[in-house]
Amino acid sequence: MHFAWIARTWPSAQGHVVDNVAEWSHGEETGGRRAVYYPLIEFDAGGTKHRAKGGVGKRKPWATGDAVKLHYKRANPNHLLDFNWWQRLFYSGAFILLGGLSLAVALGWVR
Repeated sequence: MHFAWIARTWPSAQGHVVDNVAEWSHGEETGGRRAVYYPLIEFDAGGTKHRAKGGVGKRKPWATGDAVKLHYKRANPNHLLDFNWWQRLFYSGAFILLGGLSLAVALGWVR
């Protein structure tokens, strides 16, 4: 529901990846550290260019120039939601599944 609310109330923009922001994360398999890359996204918000770090990190750097559809907070354009369609579908499905399971347990259908 949260994604649907953001899609209806926050303005949307088409941005593109201009750089990567590397952050260190702890690797679970080896206990070592590894880099996680977040896209630095440039987009136009109300006639003004903005750059903000995307919220989706991955092991390999993002390709510079990749298009990114995003929603940004009108009062603070640096606060953005840049999940793609598959990520929204996955997270929404997971929340629905967990909510349904919790309801089934509460009603005594699952023990």
